[in-house]
Amino acid sequence: MRSGSLRVIIFAAALLLPRWASAQEEALKVQRAFNAVAETARPAVVSIRVLREEVERVVEPEFFFGYMMPVEKYYRYDTGGIGSGVIVDPAGYVLTNEHVVSGADRIQVILLDGGKEKSYLAELAASDQRIDLAVLKIKTKAKETFPHLKFAAEPAKVGDWAIAVGYPFGFRQTMTSGIVSASEISMRIQGRRYARLLQTDAAINQGNSGGPLLNLRGEIIGVNSAIFSPSGAFAGMGFAIPAQEARRAYEDFLGLKPARRGWLGASLLKVDPYTAARLGLPAGAMINRVVPGSPAAAARLKRGDIVVSFDGEEVRDDADLLSYIYSRKPGDKVELGYFRGSAVKKLQVQPKSQPGAAGEDFDY
Repeated sequence: MRSGSLRVIIFAAALLLPRWASAQEEALKVQRAFNAVAETARPAVVSIRVLREEVERVVEPEFFFGYMMPVEKYYRYDTGGIGSGVIVDPAGYVLTNEHVVSGADRIQVILLDGGKEKSYLAELAASDQRIDLAVLKIKTKAKETFPHLKFAAEPAKVGDWAIAVGYPFGFRQTMTSGIVSASEISMRIQGRRYARLLQTDAAINQGNSGGPLLNLRGEIIGVNSAIFSPSGAFAGMGFAIPAQEARRAYEDFLGLKPARRGWLGASLLKVDPYTAARLGLPAGAMINRVVPGSPAAAARLKRGDIVVSFDGEEVRDDADLLSYIYSRKPGDKVELGYFRGSAVKKLQVQPKSQPGAAGEDFDY
């Protein structure tokens, strides 16, 4: 190699070395941010183990004095379930999914204290199946404070880093990372309607449900709730309830702030398949009654109208419409598509807070 060429290589290396060192330092900063999130999340993210008592009725043949008689017997046994949760208050309040603790007879919360597992019993403080969120209260004999995580002040954006922490398949605490790959996702999973979800490619598996989705500051940006997977294991698409919805539900549950759920002011009926087919509709929710002075009345909805869409999203049944309305704040303007007579029409409606005197029949 000629000395001139060698000098050029040395000169180029001298120019590139500082840039390479700078890039390496930037990468190490990101790595240290992940390390810090892991340290912060470790004691505040818990494993949830649930026991449910099942009763099975069995009719067995037994012989009495030479005759075979059918005898009814009942067998009791326990079934278990696993999930994750996150402590959101130093008093020991844990946020998780409703489906993780639904029907539980006994709830055990396991957290990491100095690297060692510490087990507590917990009680269900509040839950709501419609938004798939629940709050547990850790039981303690003495007054005890717990490490906790805070909700992010700003909504997560597509492209943001996303860190999922939980206990997949009941294994030890695991942290995975990716990005927020989509938002405002509405979908139905196992008969449950989810609305306005965050989508992430951070690995989420069975057992991660109820665990937090975090940003690089270790703040909660979502509650991991569902996956899309043909095999039942992670396939690149996980979904989380946004932190703003989770925080609002948590405050409503514990009465920290007045409830801020949208209310339409109508009772609904599910449209049966025969009626839907006769009208040429895929599905919908039929208005049964309308509260005078309600948002539904102001929008001139009538008994017999069939709501088929909500802000462009298909309404398959009354549960769908409830979920959509329930996810909106009082004062939000939404567009309803409804079938009346022989045509689908559209109108604007503005849900408001439900008055206390309205009664449970008009909880839409």
